[in-house]
Amino acid sequence: MTKGKRELGNDFGKLLKHLRQSKGYSLQKMARLCNVTPSYLNRLESGHRKNPSINILEDIAVALGTGVDTFLGTKFDSTGREASLEELFFNNEIEWEGINLSANTKDSLLKICTTVLAIEWVADTMLEDLKRVGELIIELKEEM
Repeated sequence: MTKGKRELGNDFGKLLKHLRQSKGYSLQKMARLCNVTPSYLNRLESGHRKNPSINILEDIAVALGTGVDTFLGTKFDSTGREASLEELFFNNEIEWEGINLSANTKDSLLKICTTVLAIEWVADTMLEDLKRVGELIIELKEEM
């Protein structure tokens, strides 16, 4: 991304899919809300189609209850607004031990973070909760 230019982040499709799923929307429901076909939406999410028109991007943002800027790869420290975990993960390159993490690896990391934050961490379900987090960690390690 060039300095001063706002464009879709490299992981736009992953961010779109995560936000759609977090709203509980199926591809069909999201497509209806955005006036596109489920196939088109699926191609956006999978990365086979990039750069939707500004009108479609606006429809997507409205359907998800967010702004178009959510999908633009901007640096958050310069915008003065708070960023969601999804935006931080998918609108930025993340490096670990000198390697840029792939979109799939960032998706796995985000699942771990959101799961850990969502768990109540009470004694009665602690073992099941730890098992669930452990399974997500295994998924992450297989991804890397």
